[in-house]
Amino acid sequence: MVALSDLFWLVTSTHNWCCSSSVEQTQNSSVASSSAATIAVQSCQQLQQSLGPTVVQTSTSGSDYILGANGAWSTFNTEVNYQPTCIVFANEAEHVQTAMQTIYQNEADYAVQAGGHSGMTGWNTIQDGVLISFKNMNTSSYDPDHDTITMMPGVRWGEVITEMEPFGVAPVGGRISEVGTGLLLGGGLSFLSSAEGYASDNYVSLDVVLVDGTLVTATADNEYQDLFKALKGGANRFGIVTKYEVKAVHTGTKEEKRWWGGLFVYPNSSSEALLGAIAHYTHDTEDTNAVMVTVIMTTWPSLEPSISVLLVYNGTEASFNHAFAEFLSIPYTSSSPGSLSFLELSNAVHFPSGMGTLFSASSLAGTPANSDVSVDDYLELYRQYNNFSTTFASSSDIGFTLLDFSPVLQSQIRAGYKKGGNPINPPLGTTGYSIILFQVTYREGVTQTAEDVEDGRQFWIENAPSTPGLPLFLSEADAAQQVFATYGEYDFLKQVYAKYDPTSFNVRHTEGPLGLESVLTPSICEPLSIFNYSLPLPLCF
Repeated sequence: MVALSDLFWLVTSTHNWCCSSSVEQTQNSSVASSSAATIAVQSCQQLQQSLGPTVVQTSTSGSDYILGANGAWSTFNTEVNYQPTCIVFANEAEHVQTAMQTIYQNEADYAVQAGGHSGMTGWNTIQDGVLISFKNMNTSSYDPDHDTITMMPGVRWGEVITEMEPFGVAPVGGRISEVGTGLLLGGGLSFLSSAEGYASDNYVSLDVVLVDGTLVTATADNEYQDLFKALKGGANRFGIVTKYEVKAVHTGTKEEKRWWGGLFVYPNSSSEALLGAIAHYTHDTEDTNAVMVTVIMTTWPSLEPSISVLLVYNGTEASFNHAFAEFLSIPYTSSSPGSLSFLELSNAVHFPSGMGTLFSASSLAGTPANSDVSVDDYLELYRQYNNFSTTFASSSDIGFTLLDFSPVLQSQIRAGYKKGGNPINPPLGTTGYSIILFQVTYREGVTQTAEDVEDGRQFWIENAPSTPGLPLFLSEADAAQQVFATYGEYDFLKQVYAKYDPTSFNVRHTEGPLGLESVLTPSICEPLSIFNYSLPLPLCF
């Protein structure tokens, strides 16, 4: 039993060691910002000397810097808000090593940009720091002897799939052609996931630059096997991947139209039945050839939801009709089914760029058809989505919102377990679940979030139904959501991070997912709750 006097000593000592007054904190913040800028300038000067001005460019360098600073998909991450002190346009892994050695030695802030398709502000760009860009590392190749595909980190999925098409193969990669390899580090969903697992479940080997600049190759059975597994969902926290070798899936050439399906558009009057069909499909489907994605889109100022469902099947039209019978029984306004090659399917979905975008995530368990189990959570999720539209109907800032449902079937979860597992580690043997994305995209030209709209988005995050025990999807989450804490192997992730980054350098110097902060790193102050006593004094973490 801890005496209150001991607690008082602990709290006051901690407070004196760690936490200062608001005035002191403001002063410290200003000093830290100034210090970060100075360190960044020093680091960039050193990098220009070691790598040359062509590889390392500053704002005075010209058009390449401008392209790099504006390489992010979301306007909120472009030069209007962030001006990197310098950009390292890496051409090879050694450039990344040199950059990280300098960044590490100088305690500089940094960020990494591959495809740049992130809805998290500040995750793929930097102010007063070094940006490592993979714009120039953008090749891919197929090895028929090992049946693997090697990709540099700067490629985008549309490019890789197009380049692999003549060989009749494809990686388990993104569903949107403009998205890059960062998708893999968040787990990654693919049109092939129901059979092959998360995209990252198909790693063969990874070349990784650690925080101190050391280059290692991680595989499932070498000395870095823990790092290999952590990178199947650990995002940017465990190192910088400079080369991916992944399993090739034989999807056929463009002449081989193995898929059947297309886009089905439903009226809002069909929404209740459709949400039920999504819940039932997610729970009941065992067919690894079936693929379904639902996108509900509301544009301003019309505010009329448009409901589109992509239904495709790797097989015949008859099999398609059987797999999606419930969806096909619901009244729809238009459809475009037909035979498709995998190349056509992969290039069917595009996302506009040049607008500020923010993501929010939830996860809902599927429910069995022909049972008394309700789909109320799915209906409530949609109700709250529409309530957001009503609340901000007069906004001049919002361009459109999306509510997406992406099923993670039990077959996908089993595939991941069979391939060595991943830290996401969804429950096995119960039900599939739906990954939910709520996206708010601002109008072109809007460069800052509106405070009231942001409050409304945070309200959705706090109140949207979410099934306990299911992981959130990192690539489609808000930056402040504690995604790692929802992973089935969160403890494993923390252990591996402590092993490869014992000083928490990454957490201290680059933006990314929360949950790996060290208590030895005094950076922010939080309310103290210890031994079931809640106290007003803060403790630094």
